Amino acid sequence: MQEFEQNQEYLESVLQLPCPSCGGELSYSASKQEINCNHCGFVKAFEQANDMVQEKSLESAAQQMQQFSPKTIQKKVIDCGNCGAQIMIQDDEVSVRCNFCGSEKVNEKAMDQNLIQPQGIIPFMVDKQSAKDKFSEWIKKGWFKPNKLKTLAALGDVHGIYVPFWTYDAKTFSNWTGEAGFHYYVTESYTDSEGNSKTRQVKKTRWEYRSGSFDKFFDDVLIVASKGLPHKVITPIYPYELDKVINYNNDLLVGWEAEIYSLDVMEGYGVADEQMDVEIRRIAKSQLGGDTQRGLRVNSQKWGQTFKHIILPVWLCSYIYNDKTYQFAVNGQTGKINGSKPVSWVKVASLVLFIIVLIAVIYVASNQ
Repeated sequence: MQEFEQNQEYLESVLQLPCPSCGGELSYSASKQEINCNHCGFVKAFEQANDMVQEKSLESAAQQMQQFSPKTIQKKVIDCGNCGAQIMIQDDEVSVRCNFCGSEKVNEKAMDQNLIQPQGIIPFMVDKQSAKDKFSEWIKKGWFKPNKLKTLAALGDVHGIYVPFWTYDAKTFSNWTGEAGFHYYVTESYTDSEGNSKTRQVKKTRWEYRSGSFDKFFDDVLIVASKGLPHKVITPIYPYELDKVINYNNDLLVGWEAEIYSLDVMEGYGVADEQMDVEIRRIAKSQLGGDTQRGLRVNSQKWGQTFKHIILPVWLCSYIYNDKTYQFAVNGQTGKINGSKPVSWVKVASLVLFIIVLIAVIYVASNQ
């Protein structure tokens, strides 16, 4: 029950924090990287410790989620009916659009689930103006973008939001078997269409059966716990410097939006497990070697799985070009940016035409 009460405090964390000096409102400033009062300049220190950011047993978490009965907590949590995001907002906000998909199909939701308390947080290091500056630099780059994009792109909403993540650790042991193919060439004689005898080099493949095994420890496999923020949007702004995660602190969320995880800890592990398997297979292919491969089979065991629940800063932004909305995201810690841009098909067609002409010129030159 104690952990459940902590979870209730987590849902209540986006509240006003009064300034003890003037009675104004304190909030975390990304530009100053401190909690301060915009009225009188009062500064409140926050802990930089990370002793509470500890691994938890995945097996224990699964059992715990099954043992607790669902609870109903009437709090200001906005649920998006379009993409499934669950966002905590200020109590005084009357209406809101989903920052992930832009939908207005949102409603206040009564939470009926047990939530795992965040253990860690990385505060925003990139402020709103810096996020806009990143956009101005980014929008100018790219050969296939329209020439007028940098002047006509109209920057829309820019939202700083704390996004939930899971990290997973696991020990693994894998056996693999397969065949490595090694290319070699032999000289063959043949008769051409005019009856002339000629020779040519023919590629052959020698196959060799191989097997092996290896250990692999996976540390902090990062999985976004939001169903409203697809992996294709968030993963390109990785990495986060996870060694800078500090103990979760309610005060750092004051004045900021935050999402509650919609991908639970076991669902998140399912995604992490697939990513681990991809990496394990990559290692096995590397060990198998050869110029080509066939019949690779990998058998893996995983144990000692642990997890952490952390929240990380993301700037979610949009811009409009030719009446169409495009989205991009900025890593709130490092400033790394990723997003979509319109394509100039005239430039694409010009490149294709250039390549065709180049191939034709090379062909003609080689046959003279």
